[in-house]
Amino acid sequence: MFFTSRTDLALEFSAKSGEKEGVSHREYELYGMTVTETELSEEAAKRLGKNAGRYYTLYSERVPEPQNEIYALSAVLRKLLPKGKCLAVGLGNPEITADSLGWRTAEQILATAQFDESLKGDGIGSVCVIRTNVSSNSGIESALQTKLAAQGISADYVIAVDSLACSSSARLCSTVQVTDTGICPGSGAGNPRKRLDAATVGVPVVAVGVPTAMEHRERGECFTVTRRDADCYVRRYSYVISAAVNRVLNPALSESDLRMLKDFC
Repeated sequence: MFFTSRTDLALEFSAKSGEKEGVSHREYELYGMTVTETELSEEAAKRLGKNAGRYYTLYSERVPEPQNEIYALSAVLRKLLPKGKCLAVGLGNPEITADSLGWRTAEQILATAQFDESLKGDGIGSVCVIRTNVSSNSGIESALQTKLAAQGISADYVIAVDSLACSSSARLCSTVQVTDTGICPGSGAGNPRKRLDAATVGVPVVAVGVPTAMEHRERGECFTVTRRDADCYVRRYSYVISAAVNRVLNPALSESDLRMLKDFC
């Protein structure tokens, strides 16, 4: 039995390439988290079979305080998110724990587009939230569901949250990746579908994900595996990601304001 090299993490797939040309890394610390900025040129992306753009990896060898993760992730999101109306999309399969990160996160993101204009002001964003089911349940590709929703509400950009795959057990359920290259729904569960990015949706797509699965091969067959306590990590990261998104999109609202609005609106 051995684990395969299938991964969605920029640090892993870029490290596997012996050629460094077109791949740049910059590492620094934010709130106790190690943040690595990886940039792939068009040429490097073609060589690696990935998408050109910026990838941010947040990682800590020790389990960090959730608040530190939220602050660090908020800082990264501010670098990538455009201005305007946001469509937040939770991807994945709610019936499979390791693939339910997107759904659990979307449940906790505050939708504000429905608020009366008199209640809005500087520091409160215009946010819509949807959860797309996997095509095996809905018969509709997540990329198409997102595109139709984005067009229907005239969104300026999309935040997509999904589970990812990694090739190192040290990264499993311990790393957050943010990228402006979009995402391939289902990749974390080993069933990649049509890409969800600016080319398919029509607006910029910023993807946030956590590796919750690995692929291993035994006797010629491939299996997708995860941690036995994956449910705890999915709950943790759905809280961290949603809190960071809410914080960035609604800077005028305090944490208690956000909790109140989420519970009662």
